[in-house]
Amino acid sequence: MFCILCNSEEKLYDGLCKSCYLKEFKLVELPEYTTFTVCSHCGATFKNNKWIQAGYYDDEIINDAIQKDITINDKLENVEMFTEITNNRGTVYECVLHVSGDILDTRIEKEYPIEVKVERGVCPDCSKFYSGYYEAVIQLRADDRKLEDTEINDADKFISSEIQRICKTNKLAYVTERIVLKEGVDYHIGSYNAAHKIAVNMQKQYGGLITESRKLVGHDKSKSRDLYRSWISVRLPSFHRDDFIEYKDKIIKIEKIGSHKFSGTNLDNGKTESLTWKEYENVNKVATMDDLRLTTITNITPTEIQVLDPDTYMTVDLQKTDNMNNLEIGQEINVIKIKNKTYIVI
Repeated sequence: MFCILCNSEEKLYDGLCKSCYLKEFKLVELPEYTTFTVCSHCGATFKNNKWIQAGYYDDEIINDAIQKDITINDKLENVEMFTEITNNRGTVYECVLHVSGDILDTRIEKEYPIEVKVERGVCPDCSKFYSGYYEAVIQLRADDRKLEDTEINDADKFISSEIQRICKTNKLAYVTERIVLKEGVDYHIGSYNAAHKIAVNMQKQYGGLITESRKLVGHDKSKSRDLYRSWISVRLPSFHRDDFIEYKDKIIKIEKIGSHKFSGTNLDNGKTESLTWKEYENVNKVATMDDLRLTTITNITPTEIQVLDPDTYMTVDLQKTDNMNNLEIGQEINVIKIKNKTYIVI
């Protein structure tokens, strides 16, 4: 038997001598060109049936695009491959695929030219963003009062800052719409998880209560699951710092508002009172700093301080507390009258 290419009488492999067989041996089957898809908006790449956002350089993307469309010869062992980009013409990369492997106890290497074309698409997250998709609404409200302009401005800045932080790991962290209503402001947020985090952090920053409800809005056939939209209400308290509240016949000047509790000075005894937000429904705002009145101390005893009533100018005897030890006769001080009772405010 002779080699059909060179007439050699050596041992034949599929009708060819070893030399001709290795020369004609095709290490891989590959198309004339291949493609990969890039999101036109965010640059994410479609790979392995999902969109990858970060961590890939051009050569890695191109190498992945080539390898998904090639078939390695079953007879080749210990295969190694790498892609060399030889030229770039806009959305077309001219490449050479270098393939090496073992066949018939011989290491061989061959090069295969191939073009890689960039196709533009839109990833699901960008599609949702540009279509106005949102999963949650943060409803900013104030209890028993109108939201103040400063509170709205602070909330706008806070939400913007939170969005910029969260969007680094969650592409659906965006605000699709901000709606100013008579009762407050609604923020439409792309991601429920992002909205929930923002609402919790707002409550930590400004206090108040969070309530949540959700509604079925559709069904995702591709994932076989129901789609819900959530409404997350962040209700700021009726009071601010330095306001005065009534709680179980106690008058408290608010000094701190936190995520779990609020606290202030009990005007009857000068001691600090702390309340959890569970007690908020039992609290009534009764005065603000605008209600303070200026009066004069007329006498001091070990247990009492005597002041002039700012309305009648009659003397009023008030209990002396530990935080009043530095007061002096004749000194002007602030007092507040709540339910016909006068309190000294330090």
